[in-house]
Amino acid sequence: MKKQSIVLVLLSMVLAVTLFSSWFRCQESYRDHKGRWAVRYTQQDSLWKKMDYSVFLALNGTMKNNSAMQMVWGVTNHRAFDLAAASWMVLLFVIYLIRNPRNEDRAELVQFGIYMTVTLLLVILICESTIHFYRPSPTETAGLKERAVILSDLKDVITWKVKVKSNDSFPGDHATVLMFIGSYIIYRLRSWYGVAAALGMVFFVLPRLAGGGHWLSDIVAGSLPFYLFFFPLFMFRPIRERALARLKIIFHSVRSRMNRSCG
Repeated sequence: MKKQSIVLVLLSMVLAVTLFSSWFRCQESYRDHKGRWAVRYTQQDSLWKKMDYSVFLALNGTMKNNSAMQMVWGVTNHRAFDLAAASWMVLLFVIYLIRNPRNEDRAELVQFGIYMTVTLLLVILICESTIHFYRPSPTETAGLKERAVILSDLKDVITWKVKVKSNDSFPGDHATVLMFIGSYIIYRLRSWYGVAAALGMVFFVLPRLAGGGHWLSDIVAGSLPFYLFFFPLFMFRPIRERALARLKIIFHSVRSRMNRSCG
C-alpha cells in the first residue's frame, strides 16, 4: 500500500508538471507598462489559447442584453463574495463537527482542521513566491476586451465595486484555496458534505471566468497543477500521520494546561 501511495504521489506530480509545461510553452515574455516581466500568448493559435478565448467569450456572453445575468455575475464578482466561498467550506466542516454523525472524537476533527489550515497557508506562501506571473486577464487583453461585456461599465445595473480585471492573474489564487479546502472536506467528511464541497469548488470559480478577472488556464494550468503537486504530498500517509501526531501532542498539552489553570 505504501508503494502504491508513493507511485500515486509521483504520478500526480508528473501530471502537474506536464500541464504547466504545456501551457508555459505557449507563452512569450515581455515588459509590461510598469517595466515588469510578464507573459502572454504567442501569436500562434494553440489549444490553450483557443480554450481560454472560447470559455471567456461563452461565459461573458451570457450577459449580453441580459440584465438578470448581469446582476448575477455582478453580485458574485463583488469582493465580499470571496467570503461566501470560504464561509461555505467552513460551514460544512462546522456542521459536521457539531452533528458528528459517526461519533468521532471531536478533538481529532479539530486537529485535522488545524492541519488543513496550516498546509493551506503554506501552499499560498509557496504559490506567491514561486509561480506567480504577471499576466493580463481577458478584460485587459486586446481583441477580447472590445468584444466583452465589462461589468464595471454597467453603471445602471452594477452600482458597487466588482473585480473584472487583473494584471497578475496566473495562477488563480482563489481557485487554489477552494481546491485544497474542498479536497480536504471530500477526503475527511465524505457523504453529502463532500458533494457540497465539490459543487462549491466549481460554483465559486465561475464568476471570475465570466467577469474576466481570470482565464480558464489560470485554473487548469495554474491552480490545478499546484494542487496536484502538493495535495497528494500533504495527504501522503507518513507525512500526514506524523503531522497529526505532533498536533495531537500539542493539543493535549494545551488542554492539560487549561484544565490545570481552571482547577
